[in-house]
Amino acid sequence: MTPHGQPRRGGPRRTWPLLALAALLVLASCAEGGMIVSHGARSADQGPDSLVIWLWPGSGYEPFISQYNEEHDDVQVEVVRFDSQDLHANLQTAFAAGYGAPDVVMIDLSYMERFKRFPSYFYNLRELASEPLDGRYLAWNWQQAASPDGSFIYALPASIGPMTMLFRVSLYGQAGLPLDRGELAESLPDWDSFLKSGISLRNRTGKPMIDNIGTLYRAILGQAEVQYFDPETGAFIGDTNPAVREAWGYAVAAKVNGLSAGLQTGSTEWAVGMEQGHFATLLAPAWMLSYVTENSPGAVRQWNMTRLPGGAANWGGWFFAVPRESRHPDKAWELIRWLTDEQRQLELFREQNIFPSLTTLYDYTDIRNKRDGFFMGAPVGQLLSEAALAVRPVYAGAQQPLVEEIMESALQKVENGLLSGDRAWEDAMRQIRTELAAR
Repeated sequence: MTPHGQPRRGGPRRTWPLLALAALLVLASCAEGGMIVSHGARSADQGPDSLVIWLWPGSGYEPFISQYNEEHDDVQVEVVRFDSQDLHANLQTAFAAGYGAPDVVMIDLSYMERFKRFPSYFYNLRELASEPLDGRYLAWNWQQAASPDGSFIYALPASIGPMTMLFRVSLYGQAGLPLDRGELAESLPDWDSFLKSGISLRNRTGKPMIDNIGTLYRAILGQAEVQYFDPETGAFIGDTNPAVREAWGYAVAAKVNGLSAGLQTGSTEWAVGMEQGHFATLLAPAWMLSYVTENSPGAVRQWNMTRLPGGAANWGGWFFAVPRESRHPDKAWELIRWLTDEQRQLELFREQNIFPSLTTLYDYTDIRNKRDGFFMGAPVGQLLSEAALAVRPVYAGAQQPLVEEIMESALQKVENGLLSGDRAWEDAMRQIRTELAAR
């Protein structure tokens, strides 16, 4: 599953197109395929300025765009939808071609460092804003949006993905594990205790502890401040960083000890597994909660929620930026300020569990007091807020998506029994080095 909550369907990894012709073909095919969606059409004599925004499906912003068009006679916003990989590839294609970029674009957290290499293609939001932008966001989230010295703001943070742990109450009860949220969290302070409890649960219930080892790996690595790339030099260090090897080791150990159900996140089998209790634990970012409730309705009140073992982690999130090609940057800025204001972020959290980037909202009663009956009345807002505030800064290098995809594929081979953990690691490191050298 991709970081923003859309299931990844697999298939070969896409390369980054560079030809102007490719950009034209992509945009033309989108128009022919009905992917460009105009919300709230207006009469020609009003002469509104036209803005184009690129979103990925299921982002939750389309109703807001309709509302914005209804409330603003001077602008007409059109939506172009791409899946996440295509959106980022097409944006780089448009930059290379010199035309085809939108007025406003969503950028996934994993891609921010890649696009921060091209400041000339973006408006500096400091120059468009009439008010100070600093101090409203978590430090690590703001660092991802800005240049190292903070003078250039590439994008506004719109959401983050703090993680919690969902546990199947019946299976944890059969295994003799604590069912009180606080007591359970205290009993699982680290990943060693988590795997030990997983072995006990498997022995007593016959069920695996987790859905898949890829999610376990991502959660553990998400707690490390340094991952695949050196924050100072940008060099790849994944093969020598102990945090990466440790996360890999825990994931492989889970496979070896029979603790994984081997169900791909977001698949039909995974949703059935959530409903019927085919595994006992889901390590879930905020955005995944709504995916669970919508796709596994039979699991209502079967799962509870507590803190993640080992500390806090973030999985996913996104930003809004204004490409230099926009003919109406001031109005594009007004749009992203409106899309990311407190009211819109609160509504997205209430309706879809998309967690806010604005830290001022974390003490709002709508967030702090939010409980979810689906998860046995768990204090979702409180747990997510505490996790968000505890996340440590993590540097994601320019080629983060490439490395993540290779590592995910390697873990899938371990999951499927095609390769041992050591062989999969060696193959992944070799492939990463080869592909990075070619870029």
